[in-house]
Amino acid sequence: MRRSREEALETRRAILREALDCFATRGYALTTFQDIAERIHLTKGAVFWHFKTKEDLLAELLLQMQESFKPLPHVDEAESLEDIRAAFLAWASVLTRNATQRKFMKFVLSRVEWSDALKRTLARKVDAVTQDNPYARLERGLARVRAAGGLVSPLDDTQVAGLLCSVFFGIFREAWLHKTAVPVLPTLEAGLDFILQGIRRQ
Repeated sequence: MRRSREEALETRRAILREALDCFATRGYALTTFQDIAERIHLTKGAVFWHFKTKEDLLAELLLQMQESFKPLPHVDEAESLEDIRAAFLAWASVLTRNATQRKFMKFVLSRVEWSDALKRTLARKVDAVTQDNPYARLERGLARVRAAGGLVSPLDDTQVAGLLCSVFFGIFREAWLHKTAVPVLPTLEAGLDFILQGIRRQ
């Protein structure tokens, strides 16, 4: 019984690994359970036994990725713009070093169409992820820094968060998706500094 439970867990892990590969290569919409099953020599029914829908599979991947590394680490405790900057650089460092996180981020950035219907479905399935949205956490961190006097800008916190995220994701898009020969971490540091200098308290 114990062996069979361990085998089931290993099969589930294998499905998740291959699903991420398929999603990253073919895209979420074009990937089928049959594609995933063939890669690990299972029947489509065996994949269905573990995951009833493709949305269930995606939800599990989201949870798994967030459990292995929380985006924007320590932004919840940010007390200064330097802390906000450090949270972005820590996240970037993981994405440049960890192949699985990098593959997942590439998939999220370019291989899934985030329709309202998909977002609603995932919100119902993955409360922990939707409640721990990194963008919302960033906005709260910026609000705390502003309240302490460390952020003076006519832009509101949503706009500042949008600027920072645009630089962050834009640099990764150029490097990964458009294959631009841009040194990611130094360019990201320069981009964050450029924005933060414009909104830093005088």
